[in-house]
Parts: sequence; C-alpha cells; structure tokens
Amino acid sequence: MNIAKKISIICSLIVIFAVGGYGLYEWLAKNLINASTIFFLFLGIAFLFQSLTWGDLEGKEEGKKDELEKHITFLSSKISYFLLLSLMVIVLAVSERVVALNDIQNIPLVVVIGLALITMPITEFFVSKKYR
Repeated sequence: MNIAKKISIICSLIVIFAVGGYGLYEWLAKNLINASTIFFLFLGIAFLFQSLTWGDLEGKEEGKKDELEKHITFLSSKISYFLLLSLMVIVLAVSERVVALNDIQNIPLVVVIGLALITMPITEFFVSKKYR
C-alpha cells in the first residue's frame, strides 16, 4: 500500500470517528440529530471507500483506468443506481408509514424518487444517440 493510500484512509477514518463521535455525543447528551452531522459522516464513509478502492481521495481519472477498472466503474454505477432507488423507496415507505401511494404526504420525496427513476433511461437515450 503506497503512502498516499495510507494517508487517505487514515484521514477518512479520522473524519468518520470525529464527526460520528460528535454526532453520537449530540444525540445522547442533547437528544439532537443534526442533518449536517449525518451528511458529513456519509461523506467520510464515501472518502474511505474511494481510498480503499482507488488509493486516494480523488480516485483515478477515466482515461487512466484499464479495462477491468472501467468495467468495475460501469458495473458499480449500475448496481448503485438501482440500490439507491430501492433505498429511497424504503425510506419513503418507512417515513410515511403507508403503503398506498395516495396516502403519501411527502410529495418532494416522491418527486425525487420519480426523477431518480427516469435519470438513467434518459441519460442512456442521449448517450446512445451520440454513438449511433
């Protein structure tokens, strides 16, 4: 493991433990869950996995990837798209505690799920037009 990868992993872990510890303290002491704490915790986790996969926080540029790395990026993009879409539907169902679409009150979240649902097909359409 090169020095940049070690430093990236260590910095990511420091961010995760610092933000996570602060968030845990606020939750236990003040009974408060802050959205910025959740966001920065997820950001630290994303940086950690980016560092573990590619060796640094910035990742590899697309032009410098070999065929296997490009395949990994493509396949993980497809899987993460459908996984994220599924998780969004689960969050909607759990937060609204309903199963009937007409009973949902959180319309912005429904709009975001709808936009996420159409993003990949529309993007694939325009990219396919570029190559055909």
